[in-house]
Amino acid sequence: MNEDKIEYLEKYSVGIVGSRLLFEILWRSGIGCIRYVSDFITTFETLYDCSLNPLEANNYDIVHPKSDDSCVISYLYPEKKSELRKLLGGVDLVVAHKHIAEVAEVSEQIGVPFIPDIVTVFLPDGIGFKEVEYPIFERDPVSYTITCGFQALEMMKIFAGLKPIIAPEAIIVDLEEGVKKICLKTLV
Repeated sequence: MNEDKIEYLEKYSVGIVGSRLLFEILWRSGIGCIRYVSDFITTFETLYDCSLNPLEANNYDIVHPKSDDSCVISYLYPEKKSELRKLLGGVDLVVAHKHIAEVAEVSEQIGVPFIPDIVTVFLPDGIGFKEVEYPIFERDPVSYTITCGFQALEMMKIFAGLKPIIAPEAIIVDLEEGVKKICLKTLV
């Protein structure tokens, strides 16, 4: 990306549900506004996400703006889907690493691209999240970190006007099998 496109990133707004590492990557990339939605941190999550402090387990995962120039808004995951729609309304893209099916549905309702916890993009006018068989795979801190990096890259492609990996195509990161491109099976 050239300098103009990098500066243009500050015009975009992203909703992130449950991935503090991805929040950190996007914030450092210069995304204009990030709405970070999370819930309580478990001990497992502190092992899974290297950006979390183990002493934060069983606390609300909240983030604060890193500077006065940052637009970072942190929310507790709501109990009602209508509240989630309000929290994510107006963003340009939504990513979810928790509550994936519910966030996918809300993303579809508000008409924005959705990225689940694998590397693919569900477009509002394309194949829906409910229309594919979602893969089950083992997660670990290394593959999680690599996946977040790939997801950030796909977002940058979208914001730069380049073609991302669009569902049903996807990339799965697995420590044993490496990085592999797959085609999600459609249910329709």
